[in-house]
Amino acid sequence: MKKKTLLLLSTLAVSSQFAQAQLLKGKVVGTDLKTVTIEYSPNKDVMETEYKEIPVKDGMFAFDAELPVETVDVGVIVERRNNLGAHLTKGKTLEMTITEKDKRLVASFKGVGSDVSPVVSRMSEAYDIMRYFSLDPSDKKTAKDYMQLLDNEYAAVKPLLKKIKNKQQRNYYSLLNDAQHKEQKCRILSNDFYEKKLNPKEDAEYKALLGDVDINDEISRISGLSLTKLLSMMNGSVDFKGDMGPYCTELMQLTEKHVTNPALRRQVVNTVGYNYFTFGDDSGDYHAFFENYKRFAGSENADIPKKYESKIAAWDKTHSGVPAPDITLNDKEGNTIQLSDLKGKFTYIDVWATWCGPCKKEIPFMEKTVERFKGNDKVQFISISVDEDVKAWKAMIEKDQPQWPQYNVNGETAKKFMADWGITGIPRFIMIDKNGNIFAADASRPSEENTAQTIEEQTK
Repeated sequence: MKKKTLLLLSTLAVSSQFAQAQLLKGKVVGTDLKTVTIEYSPNKDVMETEYKEIPVKDGMFAFDAELPVETVDVGVIVERRNNLGAHLTKGKTLEMTITEKDKRLVASFKGVGSDVSPVVSRMSEAYDIMRYFSLDPSDKKTAKDYMQLLDNEYAAVKPLLKKIKNKQQRNYYSLLNDAQHKEQKCRILSNDFYEKKLNPKEDAEYKALLGDVDINDEISRISGLSLTKLLSMMNGSVDFKGDMGPYCTELMQLTEKHVTNPALRRQVVNTVGYNYFTFGDDSGDYHAFFENYKRFAGSENADIPKKYESKIAAWDKTHSGVPAPDITLNDKEGNTIQLSDLKGKFTYIDVWATWCGPCKKEIPFMEKTVERFKGNDKVQFISISVDEDVKAWKAMIEKDQPQWPQYNVNGETAKKFMADWGITGIPRFIMIDKNGNIFAADASRPSEENTAQTIEEQTK
């Protein structure tokens, strides 16, 4: 469950509290890395993962953090290349050396945790979800090929497990390796069936994989198997881009009935909130749902619903027909315009970022839509990047040369923009009518058939 898992989870990154204890001293040899990103979650919930980007200076980097737990496994993301990882101990220092071998980055370790860290690092790479779901059609493999790759990666971890000195730790990571292997199999099967418009719950192999999973087992929770099994028990269908209320309500009801693990319950609270407020729209009675959601979260998890209070407020003020919130946009030359300056034409807006896989997957469809309406002076298309790394944004649009206006917002401006529109995940698409009023605050994507039809109807 790595950072790329949740091309749609990017907005959950938060700053860490850094202290004096140097947990990880890194050295880079034979490869020109400018930054590394450390990802970790003390409670092992991907929805509460923290990220810290660290510069590499003269081939060295260091990570310090005040850990609330005795040990923690961290991912080490190396500039969008293969994932690495490490096992850190509170108050102790682990040395990590990153080198390149056969076009892969590999890590070696010295110090406390050096026997466990090779396992954590290899598993970080082995179960990186993006290795099994390519966004590049030319690189896409069959489910059978992905399964073979997964089995090979699973086998590659096993010899490393034998080198863990502590028997209890060795057993823990052996079970975790088994669980993550099983969870990734479920994901590959589920994706394959989804593309074929079939139901994986009716597949014998899929049912067998989940059959003996104990929902409340801690390793099942950490690997993601618990949530996968819980979701497999649902009867209702999900209406992404619509009212997610019935779907999320059923998930809460199943949790009440089957979940006794407090950490898993918190994970479900996170999942329900993210699904409802990121993928769903405001077509249902979201105020009633929110009250039910807060009751479900309870006092012990009351901090999670609080994150979505701004979403409720944004939905209240971004109904169709109300004036679109204004914001200052920056182009790559540093020129600025106001969103309100675009009045006079029906406007279709793509909100994206260079690090967002699903965003980039929509770009070819955006190109086709722009080309389709070329010459229609009643419509305009713009993309608004929320990249904090403005250089990365400029480099990508310089490389791709998109044929429609590109803008960026960052810092406090980006925070205000996201809050005003209730954006908790990207990609996000917005439609504004020619008078500068909201037509759809959460519009359909370019890849959806009804998008072009809607634009045609509004620009006759």
